[in-house]
Amino acid sequence: MSRKLTTSLLLITSLISFSSFSANNPDDNLSDVFNVDRIVSENVELNFTNDGDVEPKISDFIVVNYVLMSNEKGDRRAVVTLENQSSGSRIFKSEQIMALMGDGRRISPHGYKQKFKRGESISMTLSFGNHKTPILQIYTRQ
Repeated sequence: MSRKLTTSLLLITSLISFSSFSANNPDDNLSDVFNVDRIVSENVELNFTNDGDVEPKISDFIVVNYVLMSNEKGDRRAVVTLENQSSGSRIFKSEQIMALMGDGRRISPHGYKQKFKRGESISMTLSFGNHKTPILQIYTRQ
């Protein structure tokens, strides 16, 4: 056989083997893929009771918008755009923002810090952990 034909046959055999492998072994990591649940650009007003008076720490940040995401495992994340409304630089810390969950609980994201210049807006991906209920709202307190 010619070298060109041999190379072509090897390539075809490899592709068939790969296709068979892919068809027989579905990707176990599909549940790790995050899906967009919704995009929020205006404040949503929800009135769950807050018996424990759980609130984010006071800051100079406002939520401009956010995109809520989750995966099949129940991991919750949000891409949040914050704006520093201070006249100087500030450091955002995760205690300064909260998520309102579908069961009325309020939680802060896992540890996160970000430096902002005066008036600067920055988008960041925040992880809120694994929960059975979805995130309904992201908010700060001034």
